[in-house]
Amino acid sequence: MRISRLIMSAAALCGFAGAAHAEDGDWALHGFGDVAVKNDYVTPRGLVVTTKGAAVQFLNGLVLAGPSGVTLHAGIWLDVNPGYDHAKNITAVNEFDYFVGIDKDIVPGLNVGVEYSQFISGQPSVAFKDERNIEFSLKYKDKGFSGVTINPYAKLFWAVSGDSTVVLGKKGGTFDVEIGAVPTFKTGSVTISAPTWITVGPKTYWGRGGTGDGNLGVFSTGLKVSTPVTKGASVYAFGQYYNLINNNLVAAKGLLNTGAGTSRSHGVFGAGFSYGF
Repeated sequence: MRISRLIMSAAALCGFAGAAHAEDGDWALHGFGDVAVKNDYVTPRGLVVTTKGAAVQFLNGLVLAGPSGVTLHAGIWLDVNPGYDHAKNITAVNEFDYFVGIDKDIVPGLNVGVEYSQFISGQPSVAFKDERNIEFSLKYKDKGFSGVTINPYAKLFWAVSGDSTVVLGKKGGTFDVEIGAVPTFKTGSVTISAPTWITVGPKTYWGRGGTGDGNLGVFSTGLKVSTPVTKGASVYAFGQYYNLINNNLVAAKGLLNTGAGTSRSHGVFGAGFSYGF
């Protein structure tokens, strides 16, 4: 349901390289992919989707880089939940998404983009109706100091139609804004990053009734360590902490997961393999 974090890392493997190659005056086509195994599935917007069994997530896509610096991308994302909660789900296939987008550097280091995505329930009973979304992004890749870059960004996520992307919120015609940064340090062949963000938006994005409790959604920070294993491929391990600021996110966690409790804190840990060509 929530692929933006993976796209940012996977596209970096091939998208920027493709754009540089395209300066020769030709279009360049590249591919990217990612396979990750996690203890739980939590979306960037703070929705705790699964807490039982593992989460195995697959990402595949293509990047088409043009000589003018415009980059097009498209792909698919799949979440499989082995050991799933039989009281909530029917199969281990939890969700399937597809996406298409375009972006361009408007000045050196400053990238603007827009992406359409559709979230599709993997359950035969249709756990949720298709969610159609458009996300606008503004990202800055700074030059850094002593090997450390901050990489701030902002994204406007417009939930166009379908079910609520956070379960209890307004169904379509609403939005939230993600403000964050990805501080990154490279030493030798090892890259260490700390993805950090907070979401804000109208109260109705998280809750449509009297349970609305403010304009803040989730705060998240984490640590990711990656290293290449061959040309165009790398392995990584990570931990990500989520603080569910909004009461509706805590309530949704309990609705989706039997016995999940009411804790605002949630940790996700895992490892994965990224590749590009």
